[in-house]
Amino acid sequence: MGPIIAIIGRPNVGKSSLFNKIIGVDQAIVADFSGLTRDRLYGNFKLNSKNFSVIDTGGISNEKDEINQLIYKEINNAIEEADGFIFLLDAHFGLSQGDFDIHESLRKSGKKYILALNKSELKASEKNFSDFYQLGVKNFVKISAKNGLGIKDLKEQIFENFKSDKYLNDEESSAFGSLKICILGKPNAGKSTLFNAIVKEERSIVSKIAGTTRDTVSKKFIFKSENIEISDTAGLRKKSKVDQNIEKFSVSKAIISMRSSSGVLYLVDGKETITDQDLHLMSLIISSGKPMVIGINKSDQLSQYDKSNLTRSINKKLSFISGISISYLSAKKNQGTSKVFAELVSLIKKSRKPIDTSKLNAIVEEAYKANPPQLSGRFRPRIKYANLLSSQPVILRIQGNNLDKLTKQYQKYLENFLRKKLKFEGIPIKIIFKNNINPFGDKKNKLSKKQLAKRKRIAGR
Repeated sequence: MGPIIAIIGRPNVGKSSLFNKIIGVDQAIVADFSGLTRDRLYGNFKLNSKNFSVIDTGGISNEKDEINQLIYKEINNAIEEADGFIFLLDAHFGLSQGDFDIHESLRKSGKKYILALNKSELKASEKNFSDFYQLGVKNFVKISAKNGLGIKDLKEQIFENFKSDKYLNDEESSAFGSLKICILGKPNAGKSTLFNAIVKEERSIVSKIAGTTRDTVSKKFIFKSENIEISDTAGLRKKSKVDQNIEKFSVSKAIISMRSSSGVLYLVDGKETITDQDLHLMSLIISSGKPMVIGINKSDQLSQYDKSNLTRSINKKLSFISGISISYLSAKKNQGTSKVFAELVSLIKKSRKPIDTSKLNAIVEEAYKANPPQLSGRFRPRIKYANLLSSQPVILRIQGNNLDKLTKQYQKYLENFLRKKLKFEGIPIKIIFKNNINPFGDKKNKLSKKQLAKRKRIAGR
């Protein structure tokens, strides 16, 4: 997972359209997650073999009602979390006071940003272009999120401004010969205790005081003949509660550690319910294609009934990914720690294995024959070919005819069928459906003189 780019702007400037346009080309994976419809949405895309992540945020408004206050809080979270921004403005509407306010917030963050003018294809927008220099910028990118104008230029700007060697791609990180595992979770979930239990050393300070771990602690060791590097991170509490600069630094370090990891062990306190903050973090992990195991700590204090209810609740809230692995453990008593760790290692290794194309096509054909998609008009969508685009994140491409007519339910059916057959439970999968293009589709049939004469005779009858 590479740099995170947040799309920031006023309501109705086209942020979601731009988000879809950016991740909708080449190789993309999206976590279909939202606690509120106005929450952040994460997506991944590739530029020149480098991974990038993008956040779609709610529109910033000057209104003081409760919903807008929630949106503003989410955007502040995105500003803290992101490495840089696309500041999206409406070229047709022109410059507003709200744009000046947003620009000031981005400027104060000290992070890089790209100014993009949406709806630039409209004739009426041309008279407003010069006004945007009032923001003190030297240049901006003219785009149309609706029809794709300038998106290539925007992506080139993203690559030039945010490419960084400190964020390794999964292929590059695996070249070091070790699997990188990151322990994430809220404060006081027991991450440091679990870390010490796994490495069999007192490397991390353990305390009942939340927030004891401030920096990321790492340890390299051998686990079942595998070279492992495991990291204990600071607890990721709600950003509204992160006031000290040192804690803001800790949160950033934890997210960077997650980005460069091969997989994540997400720890939850079994005595507490899973929160929106947990779901946001899990969404970010899944959207970046990282294999994840959820460890429920302090399970020795839970009854079987409590465990069943908690498992059911987590599965319901994480319905956007099937078969997420949930393991119960007690880090303090060192019960189930080796099992949950071995499970994550197994998932990472499995996600990196290449999928044989003939086997993949056989599975897709089996799924199609077992449950063909419903007719769309006179025609039924037909799958012709499937192949693997990327291993981590796992991205599959399925090509055929009329695949744009496949329902969401059928797309989910294919994903679940493939996940089960490939034994990819707990591993994020993205399927890209691509229609085969008829090279003669746009060409009109030109009639010969004989055919034209015949048509004329028939019409005159």
